[in-house]
Amino acid sequence: MRLIETKPVGDATFFKFSVDFIDDDFILGGKTLPLGIITHDILNIPADKLLTIFETGDKLNDLYNRLDAENYSDELLICIRETIEKIIKLIKKIKPFSYFDINEEYEHINMLLSDDKIGEWHRSFSSMPIPNINFVPEGTAMYDHVIVLTEFIKSYIYLCADTFNFYKVAMMYFVNLTENGFRDKVLLAGFTKEFFGSEQVAEWIEELNATELTHNFTLEPGVWMAPVVLENKDGLAMLGRRIHFDRMLNFYVTDMFEGLAAGHYSWQCGICHKFFFMKTAHNQLYCGTVNPEYGVPCAYVAKNKLNMPKQKKKDGFGYALWQKRYNSLRNEKSKTNTGASSAKYDIDVCDKAMELAKRHYEEAQIDFEYAQNQYEQDMVLLNLIAEAKRLLGKK
Repeated sequence: MRLIETKPVGDATFFKFSVDFIDDDFILGGKTLPLGIITHDILNIPADKLLTIFETGDKLNDLYNRLDAENYSDELLICIRETIEKIIKLIKKIKPFSYFDINEEYEHINMLLSDDKIGEWHRSFSSMPIPNINFVPEGTAMYDHVIVLTEFIKSYIYLCADTFNFYKVAMMYFVNLTENGFRDKVLLAGFTKEFFGSEQVAEWIEELNATELTHNFTLEPGVWMAPVVLENKDGLAMLGRRIHFDRMLNFYVTDMFEGLAAGHYSWQCGICHKFFFMKTAHNQLYCGTVNPEYGVPCAYVAKNKLNMPKQKKKDGFGYALWQKRYNSLRNEKSKTNTGASSAKYDIDVCDKAMELAKRHYEEAQIDFEYAQNQYEQDMVLLNLIAEAKRLLGKK
């Protein structure tokens, strides 16, 4: 018996999944992501796509109710399979669902709802006096298979309804957060207490119940947690926590509040009204993506096109890292200029690396994907020097 988990967590599915949390990050599907990013991704799902996801999940709920109430039919299981496949097609390329192993979802469909499996279901139910899932004898292999089938179907109903409900709560919360201008952890905590302690908000949340099957939105997620030994970004052993989820809402709420506790939050751009991801101590006002109406980043629009508060350069995403790297490269250049024995790089290499650092910083202002996934790696000093030498043709 293991008293502490040390084995790596397997690929996560929508049915049952586990997530490893370490410091202010978590690991899902082999990817290390910052706390709060799941909430941010949901906020940025296009409203029309979100509604289609909900409506498709509602259709699946109707089919599930038929399965529960009616006698077995091949047609019904085929409709259930096609509806689940439609949900996967809707979500598989958008975050946060793309972090999961979608291929494993198809494996579950084949295992439970393939043509051959439907043939097996047909033969099994045909042998029963009442061919209904509620009359399968307990303690049989068929009973166990029915439990797996129904839980699998319900996981997709939950996924669609939970995402829709969570979106509405998170949208109200973060719009209000932006309007009030709260940034640091103390203000985030105070605002959160006031917001969710409001009787009006509590009543509104209580009324959220997208389908008959799902429970209302809750701020008390039911999870199972175990200590686990993990490696951090530097390859050092760290104690973390492995949290097991059986419903998407529990994952969403955990991510949102763990993120807020770490000082991670979403902020609504005052120009395009999209949300961008922030961490404590940044005072960025506008997102770094190119505004489709003006063809330039929203920060530039605010400064030059509209009469809105200007955003200081130091408040842009990644400024602190750029400043740190610029200072270290300038120091290396100074050591070379003065002939210091500790000098490592030629002046032209330092100049090119400083140019690259500025270019990477500017790219991070207009490319969200680059900012979140590649910027920090490109700004590592050794990587900048290596890139500069390559461009200069030096070894």
